[in-house]
Amino acid sequence: MPLAKTIRPEVLVLASRYDLSCDYVVSALRKAGHAYFRLNSEDLPSYSLRLDPCRKRLSCHTEDVRVEVDADRLVGVYFRRPTFLREASQAGRRPEEQFRRAQWAAFLRNLMIFDTARWVNHPSRTYEAEHKMIQLRSAHEVGFDVPATYCLNSEHLLGSRVSGPRVAIKGLDTVLVRSDTTEFFGYTSLIERKELEGAELKGAPLVAQQALTDKLDLRVTVVENDWWCASVTEGGSGIVGDWRLKKSNVAFSEFALPQAVGARCTELTRRLGLRFAAIDLALCADCFFFLEVNPTGEWAWLQEEVQFPIGAKLADLLGRPPSIRHGIA
Repeated sequence: MPLAKTIRPEVLVLASRYDLSCDYVVSALRKAGHAYFRLNSEDLPSYSLRLDPCRKRLSCHTEDVRVEVDADRLVGVYFRRPTFLREASQAGRRPEEQFRRAQWAAFLRNLMIFDTARWVNHPSRTYEAEHKMIQLRSAHEVGFDVPATYCLNSEHLLGSRVSGPRVAIKGLDTVLVRSDTTEFFGYTSLIERKELEGAELKGAPLVAQQALTDKLDLRVTVVENDWWCASVTEGGSGIVGDWRLKKSNVAFSEFALPQAVGARCTELTRRLGLRFAAIDLALCADCFFFLEVNPTGEWAWLQEEVQFPIGAKLADLLGRPPSIRHGIA
């Protein structure tokens, strides 16, 4: 039997098997000659794994390959949280399946022992940055205009700042629920204000925000100090409501974002402790409003449709040896 191939990676890619964005990063890493290892969440049980927390080493073995991850050699970790391990609902799953998923999710989080590598993004920063109220506060602090927003559970507390006949209603966290074999995903909804009158909201908090109706949606992708901006339109016009509901019909085009606004995006990314961010803005009445930031946002469709070189920039960042071993930041 031939000896198993040994890989000693400089870059560790934590992803899922069907993540197209990671395909672009891996292709760029290979082209640049970086030693890398892609560990897909679906493939975890197929490896014999050993994580040594004191020597900071990870061994992944199969009959064909031996992967030895050593903190002294590892310079970058690309962390794409696997969707099959971050589901909000475990309804319908057998207890043993729920147990396995929870333990593998914990295993991935424990890879944070590689604290001298450059993470994109570090899990602890990702988890904090995903919280909407923290995003909005930080965006305001770096100078963005932010629509009047409240987290509340009573329509009586909307007040006069959230004005107009309609209100944008959002989940405080990602809305993903399962009923039997059907999954339901929640998007931003524009609700007539009068429909909220007398509504029973005490059961759970929600985000109520000033509705921006006559707007142009913008997606800004940030990789450390670089950024790219694309407009989102339907039939050449802006979209009323959440453009993700019409994703198959929209067009993405490069947009000339003012330098000062782009710099604000990179500053927000740094303030949140991130190296990558997908930021949603809305251009309304000559004002660039901040809507939200996604630390693990999708970007493959921007590379395909607008030819933004995001994958190559991420690969360069991940494979670049740090001048100082500095952990999370």
